[in-house]
Amino acid sequence: MQPALPAHIRAAFYYPWFPEAWVQQGQSPFTNYSPARGLYRTDVATVRAQIADMEYGGITIGIASWFGPGTTTDTHWPALISAARGGGFRWAPYYEPEGISDPTPSHIAADLHYLRSRYGGGGAPSALASLGSRGMPVFVYNADDLTQSKGCDTVARWTKARELAKSQYGETVYVDLKVFPGFSRCPGASAIDGWHQYEPSRSRQNFASTLGDGSYTISPGYWKSGAAYRTGQFLIRNRDRWRKNIASMDASGARWQLITTYNEWGEGTAIESASGCRSPAPSGAYCDWSGKTQSDFLTDLHMAPAN
Repeated sequence: MQPALPAHIRAAFYYPWFPEAWVQQGQSPFTNYSPARGLYRTDVATVRAQIADMEYGGITIGIASWFGPGTTTDTHWPALISAARGGGFRWAPYYEPEGISDPTPSHIAADLHYLRSRYGGGGAPSALASLGSRGMPVFVYNADDLTQSKGCDTVARWTKARELAKSQYGETVYVDLKVFPGFSRCPGASAIDGWHQYEPSRSRQNFASTLGDGSYTISPGYWKSGAAYRTGQFLIRNRDRWRKNIASMDASGARWQLITTYNEWGEGTAIESASGCRSPAPSGAYCDWSGKTQSDFLTDLHMAPAN
Protein backbone atom coordinates (compact mmCIF):
# COMPACT_ATOMS: atom_id res chain seq x y z
CA MET A 1 0.00 0.00 0.00
CA GLN A 2 1.44 3.36 -1.01
CA PRO A 3 1.76 6.02 1.69
CA ALA A 4 -0.39 9.08 1.22
CA LEU A 5 1.17 12.22 -0.20
CA PRO A 6 1.12 15.39 1.89
CA ALA A 7 -2.36 16.85 1.82
CA HIS A 8 -1.13 19.97 0.03
CA ILE A 9 2.10 20.66 -1.84
CA ARG A 10 2.85 24.22 -2.92
CA ALA A 11 5.14 24.35 -5.96
CA ALA A 12 6.26 27.02 -8.42
CA PHE A 13 7.35 26.76 -12.04
CA TYR A 14 10.95 27.93 -12.31
CA TYR A 15 13.17 28.80 -15.29
CA PRO A 16 16.95 28.22 -15.15
CA TRP A 17 17.38 30.05 -18.45
CA PHE A 18 19.61 32.89 -17.38
CA PRO A 19 21.65 34.76 -18.48
CA GLU A 20 20.87 33.33 -21.94
CA ALA A 21 17.21 34.39 -21.99
CA TRP A 22 17.76 38.06 -21.21
CA VAL A 23 18.52 38.82 -24.87
CA GLN A 24 16.27 37.34 -27.57
CA GLN A 25 13.91 38.24 -30.40
CA GLY A 26 15.81 41.47 -30.93
CA GLN A 27 15.06 42.69 -27.39
CA SER A 28 17.52 43.39 -24.58
CA PRO A 29 16.40 42.69 -21.99
CA PHE A 30 13.59 40.34 -23.00
CA THR A 31 11.20 41.48 -20.29
CA ASN A 32 8.87 44.41 -19.68
CA TYR A 33 9.98 44.55 -16.04
CA SER A 34 13.15 45.34 -14.10
CA PRO A 35 14.12 42.34 -11.95
CA ALA A 36 15.29 43.55 -8.55
CA ARG A 37 18.27 41.16 -8.81
CA GLY A 38 19.25 42.63 -12.13
CA LEU A 39 20.02 40.51 -15.19
CA TYR A 40 21.37 37.67 -13.10
CA ARG A 41 23.05 34.37 -13.90
CA THR A 42 21.71 31.03 -12.66
CA ASP A 43 24.58 30.41 -10.26
CA VAL A 44 24.58 28.78 -6.84
CA ALA A 45 24.47 32.03 -4.86
CA THR A 46 21.55 33.40 -6.88
CA VAL A 47 19.59 30.15 -6.72
CA ARG A 48 20.15 29.90 -2.98
CA ALA A 49 18.58 33.34 -2.53
CA GLN A 50 15.72 32.39 -4.85
CA ILE A 51 15.08 29.22 -2.86
CA ALA A 52 14.87 31.35 0.30
CA ASP A 53 12.28 33.49 -1.50
CA MET A 54 10.19 30.50 -2.43
CA GLU A 55 10.41 28.93 1.00
CA TYR A 56 9.21 32.21 2.51
CA GLY A 57 6.11 31.82 0.32
CA GLY A 58 5.54 28.25 1.52
CA ILE A 59 6.81 26.80 -1.76
CA THR A 60 8.61 23.51 -1.13
CA ILE A 61 9.17 22.29 -4.71
CA GLY A 62 10.50 24.17 -7.72
CA ILE A 63 9.32 22.73 -11.04
CA ALA A 64 12.35 23.58 -13.16
CA SER A 65 12.37 23.70 -16.95
CA TRP A 66 14.46 20.88 -18.48
CA PHE A 67 14.95 20.21 -22.19
CA GLY A 68 17.12 17.11 -21.98
CA PRO A 69 20.70 15.94 -21.38
CA GLY A 70 23.33 18.41 -22.52
CA THR A 71 20.91 21.26 -23.21
CA THR A 72 21.39 24.73 -21.74
CA THR A 73 18.79 24.06 -19.07
CA ASP A 74 20.62 20.87 -18.11
CA THR A 75 23.91 22.77 -17.69
CA HIS A 76 22.19 24.97 -15.08
CA TRP A 77 20.69 22.10 -13.09
CA PRO A 78 23.88 21.45 -11.06
CA ALA A 79 23.56 24.96 -9.61
CA LEU A 80 19.94 24.22 -8.67
CA ILE A 81 20.88 20.98 -6.94
CA SER A 82 23.91 22.46 -5.15
CA ALA A 83 21.91 25.44 -3.90
CA ALA A 84 19.20 23.21 -2.41
CA ARG A 85 21.50 20.61 -0.88
CA GLY A 86 21.25 20.37 2.90
CA GLY A 87 17.86 22.06 3.13
CA GLY A 88 14.24 21.04 2.79
CA PHE A 89 13.59 22.50 -0.67
CA ARG A 90 13.39 20.10 -3.62
CA TRP A 91 13.41 20.28 -7.42
CA ALA A 92 11.21 18.44 -9.91
CA PRO A 93 11.69 18.59 -13.69
CA TYR A 94 9.29 20.28 -16.07
CA TYR A 95 9.84 17.97 -19.05
CA GLU A 96 9.86 20.36 -22.01
CA PRO A 97 10.69 18.02 -24.96
CA GLU A 98 7.08 16.80 -24.93
CA GLY A 99 5.91 20.26 -25.95
CA ILE A 100 7.86 20.22 -29.22
CA SER A 101 8.04 16.53 -30.13
CA ASP A 102 6.65 13.09 -29.35
CA PRO A 103 9.55 11.24 -27.72
CA THR A 104 9.31 7.45 -27.62
CA PRO A 105 8.71 5.71 -24.31
CA SER A 106 12.28 4.37 -24.31
CA HIS A 107 13.64 7.88 -24.92
CA ILE A 108 11.54 9.27 -22.06
CA ALA A 109 12.60 6.49 -19.70
CA ALA A 110 16.27 7.09 -20.54
CA ASP A 111 15.87 10.83 -19.94
CA LEU A 112 14.26 10.24 -16.56
CA HIS A 113 16.99 7.78 -15.61
CA TYR A 114 19.55 10.42 -16.55
CA LEU A 115 17.88 12.92 -14.21
CA ARG A 116 17.62 10.42 -11.40
CA SER A 117 21.17 9.10 -11.70
CA ARG A 118 22.84 12.49 -12.28
CA TYR A 119 20.93 14.61 -9.76
CA GLY A 120 19.35 12.16 -7.34
CA GLY A 121 22.41 10.39 -5.93
CA GLY A 122 24.82 11.11 -3.12
CA GLY A 123 24.92 10.18 0.52
CA ALA A 124 22.90 13.13 1.82
CA PRO A 125 19.17 13.46 1.13
CA SER A 126 18.80 14.37 -2.51
CA ALA A 127 17.68 17.81 -3.64
CA LEU A 128 15.72 16.04 -6.38
CA ALA A 129 12.11 15.66 -5.29
CA SER A 130 10.76 12.27 -4.33
CA LEU A 131 7.26 11.30 -3.23
CA GLY A 132 8.33 8.23 -1.32
CA SER A 133 7.27 4.98 -2.91
CA ARG A 134 5.42 6.95 -5.61
CA GLY A 135 8.75 8.07 -6.98
CA MET A 136 10.26 11.13 -8.60
CA PRO A 137 7.59 13.64 -9.67
CA VAL A 138 7.87 14.69 -13.31
CA PHE A 139 5.65 17.45 -14.66
CA VAL A 140 5.16 17.26 -18.42
CA TYR A 141 4.71 20.26 -20.73
CA ASN A 142 2.66 18.50 -23.41
CA ALA A 143 1.52 21.85 -24.82
CA ASP A 144 1.19 20.56 -28.38
CA ASP A 145 -1.64 18.20 -27.39
CA LEU A 146 -4.40 20.26 -28.97
CA THR A 147 -6.78 17.39 -29.66
CA GLN A 148 -8.01 14.44 -27.65
CA SER A 149 -6.45 11.97 -30.08
CA LYS A 150 -3.03 13.58 -29.81
CA GLY A 151 -3.30 13.82 -26.04
CA CYS A 152 -4.42 10.23 -25.62
CA ASP A 153 -1.30 9.15 -27.49
CA THR A 154 0.74 11.09 -24.94
CA VAL A 155 -1.04 9.28 -22.11
CA ALA A 156 -0.17 5.94 -23.70
CA ARG A 157 3.49 6.86 -24.30
CA TRP A 158 4.02 8.14 -20.76
CA THR A 159 2.29 5.11 -19.26
CA LYS A 160 4.68 2.89 -21.20
CA ALA A 161 7.66 5.10 -20.27
CA ARG A 162 6.80 4.75 -16.60
CA GLU A 163 6.70 0.96 -17.00
CA LEU A 164 10.09 0.98 -18.76
CA ALA A 165 11.63 3.16 -16.06
CA LYS A 166 10.60 0.52 -13.55
CA SER A 167 11.54 -2.58 -15.54
CA GLN A 168 14.83 -1.29 -17.03
CA TYR A 169 16.16 0.94 -14.26
CA GLY A 170 14.22 -0.07 -11.17
CA GLU A 171 12.97 3.51 -10.80
CA THR A 172 9.47 4.68 -9.92
CA VAL A 173 8.18 7.82 -11.59
CA TYR A 174 5.22 9.99 -10.62
CA VAL A 175 3.77 11.47 -13.84
CA ASP A 176 1.83 14.75 -13.88
CA LEU A 177 0.55 15.70 -17.34
CA LYS A 178 -0.78 19.00 -18.63
CA VAL A 179 -4.53 18.82 -19.33
CA PHE A 180 -5.83 18.87 -22.91
CA PRO A 181 -9.30 18.71 -24.53
CA GLY A 182 -11.04 15.50 -23.45
CA PHE A 183 -8.12 14.28 -21.32
CA SER A 184 -10.35 12.55 -18.79
CA ARG A 185 -11.88 10.31 -21.48
CA CYS A 186 -8.57 8.84 -22.68
CA PRO A 187 -7.98 5.13 -22.02
CA GLY A 188 -5.59 4.95 -19.10
CA ALA A 189 -6.10 8.57 -18.03
CA SER A 190 -7.13 7.49 -14.55
CA ALA A 191 -3.75 5.78 -14.09
CA ILE A 192 -1.82 9.03 -14.58
CA ASP A 193 -0.77 10.29 -11.16
CA GLY A 194 -1.76 13.93 -11.54
CA TRP A 195 -2.95 16.64 -13.93
CA HIS A 196 -2.19 20.35 -14.15
CA GLN A 197 -2.82 23.33 -16.39
CA TYR A 198 -0.18 25.80 -17.53
CA GLU A 199 -1.94 28.87 -18.90
CA PRO A 200 -0.66 31.92 -16.98
CA SER A 201 -2.66 34.40 -19.05
CA ARG A 202 -5.57 33.24 -16.87
CA SER A 203 -5.45 34.12 -13.19
CA ARG A 204 -6.52 30.69 -11.90
CA GLN A 205 -7.08 27.16 -13.09
CA ASN A 206 -9.10 24.84 -10.86
CA PHE A 207 -8.47 21.14 -11.46
CA ALA A 208 -8.73 20.19 -7.81
CA SER A 209 -11.33 17.51 -8.46
CA THR A 210 -9.85 15.98 -11.59
CA LEU A 211 -8.50 12.46 -12.02
CA GLY A 212 -5.61 11.44 -9.79
CA ASP A 213 -4.05 14.16 -7.68
CA GLY A 214 -5.72 17.44 -8.51
CA SER A 215 -4.18 20.87 -8.89
CA TYR A 216 -5.07 24.52 -8.52
CA THR A 217 -2.88 27.00 -10.39
CA ILE A 218 -2.68 30.74 -9.92
CA SER A 219 -0.91 33.45 -11.92
CA PRO A 220 -0.05 37.03 -10.84
CA GLY A 221 -0.25 38.45 -14.37
CA TYR A 222 0.85 38.01 -17.97
CA TRP A 223 2.53 40.66 -20.14
CA LYS A 224 4.87 39.23 -22.74
CA SER A 225 7.96 41.20 -23.63
CA GLY A 226 7.49 43.35 -26.71
CA ALA A 227 3.69 43.30 -26.53
CA ALA A 228 1.86 46.56 -25.98
CA TYR A 229 0.35 46.93 -22.51
CA ARG A 230 -3.24 45.61 -22.22
CA THR A 231 -3.26 44.16 -25.75
CA GLY A 232 -3.38 40.62 -27.08
CA GLN A 233 -2.83 37.80 -24.64
CA PHE A 234 -2.63 39.73 -21.37
CA LEU A 235 -3.48 39.52 -17.68
CA ILE A 236 -3.21 42.67 -15.60
CA ARG A 237 -1.46 42.41 -12.25
CA ASN A 238 -3.89 42.95 -9.42
CA ARG A 239 -2.85 42.19 -5.87
CA ASP A 240 -6.39 42.00 -4.47
CA ARG A 241 -7.27 39.37 -7.07
CA TRP A 242 -4.03 37.51 -6.28
CA ARG A 243 -4.90 37.36 -2.58
CA LYS A 244 -8.40 36.11 -3.34
CA ASN A 245 -6.98 33.45 -5.62
CA ILE A 246 -4.59 32.27 -2.91
CA ALA A 247 -7.56 31.93 -0.56
CA SER A 248 -9.52 30.00 -3.20
CA MET A 249 -6.53 27.76 -3.85
CA ASP A 250 -6.21 27.00 -0.14
CA ALA A 251 -9.92 26.27 0.13
CA SER A 252 -9.99 24.06 -2.96
CA GLY A 253 -8.44 21.03 -1.29
CA ALA A 254 -6.13 20.55 -4.28
CA ARG A 255 -3.09 18.43 -3.53
CA TRP A 256 -0.90 20.54 -5.83
CA GLN A 257 -0.95 24.30 -5.26
CA LEU A 258 0.88 25.59 -8.32
CA ILE A 259 2.27 29.05 -9.07
CA THR A 260 2.87 30.24 -12.65
CA THR A 261 5.55 31.40 -12.23
CA TYR A 262 8.48 32.23 -9.95
CA ASN A 263 10.71 33.78 -12.64
CA GLU A 264 9.42 33.58 -16.20
CA TRP A 265 10.42 37.18 -16.94
CA GLY A 266 9.86 37.02 -20.70
CA GLU A 267 6.14 36.38 -20.28
CA GLY A 268 5.87 38.74 -17.31
CA THR A 269 4.53 36.10 -14.92
CA ALA A 270 7.26 36.28 -12.26
CA ILE A 271 6.61 36.65 -8.54
CA GLU A 272 10.33 37.17 -7.98
CA SER A 273 10.91 40.81 -6.98
CA ALA A 274 10.69 43.55 -9.61
CA SER A 275 11.71 47.15 -9.01
CA GLY A 276 10.04 48.75 -12.02
CA CYS A 277 8.95 48.57 -15.66
CA ARG A 278 10.87 49.33 -18.77
CA SER A 279 10.75 53.09 -19.25
CA PRO A 280 8.34 54.68 -19.83
CA ALA A 281 5.97 52.70 -17.62
CA PRO A 282 2.41 52.40 -18.95
CA SER A 283 -0.21 54.28 -16.98
CA GLY A 284 -1.60 52.12 -14.18
CA ALA A 285 0.95 49.33 -14.58
CA TYR A 286 2.00 47.44 -11.45
CA CYS A 287 5.77 47.69 -11.88
CA ASP A 288 7.38 47.55 -8.44
CA TRP A 289 6.44 44.61 -6.23
CA SER A 290 9.78 44.35 -4.43
CA GLY A 291 8.05 44.98 -1.10
CA LYS A 292 9.72 45.92 2.17
CA THR A 293 11.81 42.76 2.56
CA GLN A 294 10.22 40.31 0.11
CA SER A 295 8.24 40.42 -3.10
CA ASP A 296 4.65 41.51 -2.45
CA PHE A 297 3.37 38.36 -4.14
CA LEU A 298 5.57 36.11 -2.02
CA THR A 299 4.49 37.99 1.10
CA ASP A 300 0.85 37.25 0.27
CA LEU A 301 1.68 33.56 -0.09
CA HIS A 302 3.56 33.68 3.23
CA MET A 303 0.52 35.17 4.95
CA ALA A 304 -1.71 32.35 3.67
CA PRO A 305 0.19 29.09 4.10
CA ALA A 306 -1.05 25.90 2.49
CA ASN A 307 -3.44 24.10 4.82
